[in-house]
Amino acid sequence: MALPKTHYCSACSDASAPEEVLHEDLVVGAPLSMEDLTEAQRLDRFALKYAHDGCRVREVRRVPHHGLSGYAWSVRFVENS
Repeated sequence: MALPKTHYCSACSDASAPEEVLHEDLVVGAPLSMEDLTEAQRLDRFALKYAHDGCRVREVRRVPHHGLSGYAWSVRFVENS
């Protein structure tokens, strides 16, 4: 199951640790089978997508979206600076 190759940052804020930046991405077009995964499995799946940038995924949740499927995935991750 491949994830979309592009994402964009919709909001950024300071994380608890001074060396980290917390981002939230909206990923549109993830496979419908993502719904069948547990929360831990979704975290692992998105962690692979962000790992190459040194990022760690903290939260993945389904959110409403105006696209064809009617939803997207909100991914909150920490980027090490």
